[in-house]
Amino acid sequence: MRILFFNEGNLGTYILGQGQLDAALRAGLEDADGVQARFAGPPEMGRWARAIATRPLPLLTRAHLDLGSLRWHLVAALRARAQLRRELDAWPADAVHVHSHSVALAMGAAMREVPVALSLDATVRDWWAMPAWRPESRLASLAIEPSRALERRALDAAALVLAWTAWARAAVEREAPRARVVEHHPGLDLRRYRPAPRRPRERPRVLFVGTRFREKGGEDLLRALEGQLGEALELDVVTPSEALARPGVRVHRLAPADARLLELYQQADLLCLPTYADTNPWALLEAMACGTPVLSTRVGAIPELLENGRAGVLVPHGRPRALGEAVRALLHDAQRREQLAARARARCEERYDARRQFSRLLELLAGAAAARTAAQASVSRRSRTRTSASSSARSPDSSAG
Repeated sequence: MRILFFNEGNLGTYILGQGQLDAALRAGLEDADGVQARFAGPPEMGRWARAIATRPLPLLTRAHLDLGSLRWHLVAALRARAQLRRELDAWPADAVHVHSHSVALAMGAAMREVPVALSLDATVRDWWAMPAWRPESRLASLAIEPSRALERRALDAAALVLAWTAWARAAVEREAPRARVVEHHPGLDLRRYRPAPRRPRERPRVLFVGTRFREKGGEDLLRALEGQLGEALELDVVTPSEALARPGVRVHRLAPADARLLELYQQADLLCLPTYADTNPWALLEAMACGTPVLSTRVGAIPELLENGRAGVLVPHGRPRALGEAVRALLHDAQRREQLAARARARCEERYDARRQFSRLLELLAGAAAARTAAQASVSRRSRTRTSASSSARSPDSSAG
């Protein structure tokens, strides 16, 4: 089976998770037989494309009428459509896997030609409604309606929609009831992300990993730990943002695949991500797979990842005091941390093993390809039947006069 994996790519320094997706798929390919795979994606946006897609229009922006969401989706979708056409011309595939679905809003022609599975972790509306940037204006909600209409059309047309979580699947079912949607997370490489012995140290270590420092709750975490940093605990911050260095805080600028980030996961006593803007963050799963207890907020599908508190601790977003109390309670309860770490690793093995998930993905894509072949054969038979009937109707009746 020939599968084209079409990934929208990392979007600047703010959304870096697409690299982890490719890594999970490649890990699954290691144990897969009879599969030919090709990885592709749209080229980086040029200056003019980015300006059209993202430049604010001052008067309209203030009134929430600049259609920023639609402009971004259209530019990204048209560029992705053109690149996908080039890829399929050069390398015909039996199935195409596209992530995320937001770059597939103009791929209708490709979807009629080859089975396309759209991978998503959030719908347009649910991403727009994240607490970090959800506007209050009613006009703002109307401004995303064109994007939602395009999204609905793409979801309906896809051979399959792969929703990463039950939370995302429910959203797809609300937005596009006719879509063929299944819950399927790509998982992560559990041979790489695994527990390791922790080295002894003077103070416990808390880890924060997040590209958008403010939106991921970094400022809340600094306030929550004020007065303890460098005294009762240490904090490692992994971010490309301009986080403020201070006593007890170490700032790291590391790529997701950096071995030093893996070591930070394995050596931390607690990963803390008090985010306002996440659907199902890779940082949580990576820490969980490393046997590190995690603490996060009830945003997006995070409660689902953490098994509603069985595999990690959940606190409300935007509550630094509650956050600080939860961090202190965990750091003073080694037995609780061990229980959470064990359950977190077990949950990753049960639900988020990239190799097992890839095997399931192959079954889904093969089923979609087989269904497409059967549908085309049925259309061909009906066409031949109509042609035969039409020819018979035009032929003279040999029994007449």
